[in-house]
Amino acid sequence: MRNLVMAHAADRGSDAGMKSRTTAPMAAGLLAGLGALWLSTTAASAMDYKQAPMLEEMVKAGTLPALAERLPQSPRVITPVEKVGKYGGTWRSGMVGGSDRNWLFRIAGYEPLLAWDREWSGKVVPNLAEEITNSADAKEYTIKLRAGLKWSDGKPFTSDDIGFFINDVAGNKELLPNGIDWLMSGGEPGKFEKIDDTTFKIAFKEPYGVFPQKLASVYGVQMTMMAKHYCSQFEPAYNKDKLDGLMKEAGVATWTELFIKKCAVDTEANERWQNPERPTMEPWVIKDPYIGGATLVTLKRNPYYFKVDTEGNQLPYIDDLSISVNADKQTLVLKVVNGEIDYQDRHVNANANRAVFTDAAEKAQIHLVDGPNADMNTTIISFNLTHKDPVKREIFNNKDFRIGLSYAIDRQAIIDAAFVGQGEPWQAAPRKESPYYNEKLAKQYTEFDVAKANEYLDKAYPKKDGEGFRLGPDGKRISFNIMVIPALGDFLDSTQLAAQYWQAVGVDAKVQTVDRTLFYDRKDNNDQDAAVFLGSGGMGDALFEPTFYFPFWNESLFAVPWGNWYASGGKSGEEPPAAAKKQMELYREILKSADITKQNELMQQLLNIAADEFYAVGISTPGPLFSAVKNNLHNVYPRPFAWTYPSPVASNTEQYFFDPPR
Repeated sequence: MRNLVMAHAADRGSDAGMKSRTTAPMAAGLLAGLGALWLSTTAASAMDYKQAPMLEEMVKAGTLPALAERLPQSPRVITPVEKVGKYGGTWRSGMVGGSDRNWLFRIAGYEPLLAWDREWSGKVVPNLAEEITNSADAKEYTIKLRAGLKWSDGKPFTSDDIGFFINDVAGNKELLPNGIDWLMSGGEPGKFEKIDDTTFKIAFKEPYGVFPQKLASVYGVQMTMMAKHYCSQFEPAYNKDKLDGLMKEAGVATWTELFIKKCAVDTEANERWQNPERPTMEPWVIKDPYIGGATLVTLKRNPYYFKVDTEGNQLPYIDDLSISVNADKQTLVLKVVNGEIDYQDRHVNANANRAVFTDAAEKAQIHLVDGPNADMNTTIISFNLTHKDPVKREIFNNKDFRIGLSYAIDRQAIIDAAFVGQGEPWQAAPRKESPYYNEKLAKQYTEFDVAKANEYLDKAYPKKDGEGFRLGPDGKRISFNIMVIPALGDFLDSTQLAAQYWQAVGVDAKVQTVDRTLFYDRKDNNDQDAAVFLGSGGMGDALFEPTFYFPFWNESLFAVPWGNWYASGGKSGEEPPAAAKKQMELYREILKSADITKQNELMQQLLNIAADEFYAVGISTPGPLFSAVKNNLHNVYPRPFAWTYPSPVASNTEQYFFDPPR
């Protein structure tokens, strides 16, 4: 057995006390080998534990158990970014619209069994689990929970809660007909075996070497969201006789609707933030829910939270969260300028707002905190290689055509005009900071060279009409729309500039702005000519976000049907060509392996094929992103901005504090 021992210890972001017997260096990757790891420092003793004054008063009044009874035997100990904090205050932030639930996830919703270290250096660290061991073939994992964990309602968090999730949620065909993909290996879900209240095993059909990293990712949160003692009442197997009454009371027609309404299931579901009665393991729990028509969402302190600081103070420091629901981004920007926001990055950290916030800094009492952007590209233009129109399909699949268009773009001019000079010319490829950096994929065809552009375009389609536009294989002008969602990023200007460069070399490209709903409807139906999105998976998360490196799923905009074919195991979509199928084989091998060196080698093979195929055209790397932070808010870490590493919550928002407190 290989062993990843996770004892109670003081986290220094990445758990500085943790040592490793493995020797493989990981500069910025997600993976940390499963060799023996341990933590050397110890938590404060029970007699040293302290709590927020509001909780102390409840204990004195007899309405809350003593702190030693609420904490686990070995709390997770967090080293503050700057210093030990003070209790009190309300953190004000904002959302936009009625479906912005992931801001709540990003600030308060990340408590998996294993977590990323604060720096996102590649390590997974103890969280709700304090030990995980795997068999030599990486098919079986044994996980030990911290003894004495409690849900926010004071009921024990045990192995039974994990078994309920695996067997009764992920394994229920009525609730989830297709199961949960991240919990599968070899097309079959992992099998749960309870050993005792704090220990359990999960066995997979095939090796699943990256399972610990999956547990630490946003997906792994799903496993720790549903308390059996609460959520089981909404399943027929546990409460069949009372379900009809519960469904009537909730205004739903089926038990599955009831379960989702009460317990959410998906980490990204709105329902996760709509039921104040649902127990959680998070630092704050819902008070005023995120329901239709809400203008303010609030969360309050969880008195049973399982983390303390290095001096034994139970976290979180901040009492409450107050999140306004705003009509648009500009309203939220104005709230930052007016000093009404304590911390915000989502929706406000566009490059254009830097100068606005700098000018307002003194009045608003804010400062900007920069953090590395894990995305690898500002603007990825994906031509639909699986287009329903056979003529457009032939044009887009002509690699010389795509290469010619890439050479036609003056990327540096776009960087200067659209991205205030930040970034460098880049294709759809991992960043230099990533352990998966591939120079060929990143830099090929990125120089601005009109002569080369015309050379390659002439190889593909040399004939032109009277206005100088190139003619396709059907003798008609090559003309297509590039679909863009203006509200989602800063890529509208860059796309419009790229289209102008293409017009200059005889290709009639036009930018078409659409809302998010129409974008996804067209994309899912394979009805787009070309589509634009920013590029995720730029750092170590390339392993879990290979969206633009091969047809991975239905967000691989250059070939959605190929992605569907892979994601469904060949049951839907369209069978891809040999090169893409080879990449899919390589990726399956990566997921099986627990050997970091082998994973890296296989990933480079996959990326080399991506370079040869040149699926999509990229513009530039994003510059650093920023958060607007109130001057009296402390312990804010300049963390990476990413989704797989949900920021800022993965940098321990529970240790934010106000000084002086408001």
